[in-house]
Amino acid sequence: MERKLDRALVEQYSEEFTEKVLLPAYADNEQLGGQAILNLTPVKQINLLVIKALFDQWQKEIDKLRSPYFDYESEEVQQALDDFINTLSQHISVDRNHLQPLVERAVQDTLYLVFSPAVYYQQQVSNIATEGIQEADVLTWLKYIKVNRPLLELYIDKFRQQSVSVLDADAATLLLNETINEFSSPIEDPSPYVADFSEIYSFEPDQLMTNEESERTEDEPASIPKPENESSNNEEVVTPTDPRTLHDYLSGQSSSNTTLTDIQKKHKMESIREYIGVNQRYMFIRELFGNDPQEYQQAIYEIDQKQSYVEAFNFLRHEFAQKHHWKMDSEEVVELLEIVSKRYN
Repeated sequence: MERKLDRALVEQYSEEFTEKVLLPAYADNEQLGGQAILNLTPVKQINLLVIKALFDQWQKEIDKLRSPYFDYESEEVQQALDDFINTLSQHISVDRNHLQPLVERAVQDTLYLVFSPAVYYQQQVSNIATEGIQEADVLTWLKYIKVNRPLLELYIDKFRQQSVSVLDADAATLLLNETINEFSSPIEDPSPYVADFSEIYSFEPDQLMTNEESERTEDEPASIPKPENESSNNEEVVTPTDPRTLHDYLSGQSSSNTTLTDIQKKHKMESIREYIGVNQRYMFIRELFGNDPQEYQQAIYEIDQKQSYVEAFNFLRHEFAQKHHWKMDSEEVVELLEIVSKRYN
């Protein structure tokens, strides 16, 4: 079963772990770059979540570069912006004061991913769902989350089945609740991760659990439980009490003259740009288009002109896959083709 972590104990451990990591890291450095952060701790998941936090902040700053007075969607502006951001991404430089809270948060999140992944995803959806969640948002998580991924993968599969480009906070939470209810696979063995943590600051898992959880017998089977409607004071669990399904919710939101199909049509993708997040765009440019933003922009434009997925696929295969030696089963190619297929569904 998932372990019930005590939030206060997790925060305390995260602070102490972070202190032990950053003290030697900044002993001879005033700033840390991207490569140093990727190798900051023996727990690779922590390092990836720190990078994710940096890119999330980066995206927020880029989003601020919008104005009612200028056309940020023009091809020339997009190319200049891509060049700028691509260059900036290669010059990460963070001092200790700014990195410390990111590491502390990453340590906390990793502990939840290891021991209580359902709670982690509930927290993530709750945090970002205010303005709606796009498929690109949850697909981006796959790049950074390497622990207990099956639950996330099932959530993404269910997300795609909705045939809408954006889910609001309630809909996203309902969908996650359905996913958790259906999920029955055991969580990963936490022992290897505990060993990695212990290279910096050793602990026993029971030391971070609530009093109730610490009394669990060792031979009790490990599996993800159905979400409860109530939680202890020390545990942050976001679980809706509404028994409705996502279909019920979407249908209830529509008027007497509006159907779920109408909602889906309203969100029909006009361009694959709608499904490509900022971080994905830079990944595609870097990994698939020879670090050439102009070539990427041209490819997107051409894909949008195609009449079918087969036509778009053949275009990519002949014009770019051979030129840049794509591995057709690589994560980047698969992600791009999945987005392209969405364009024609």
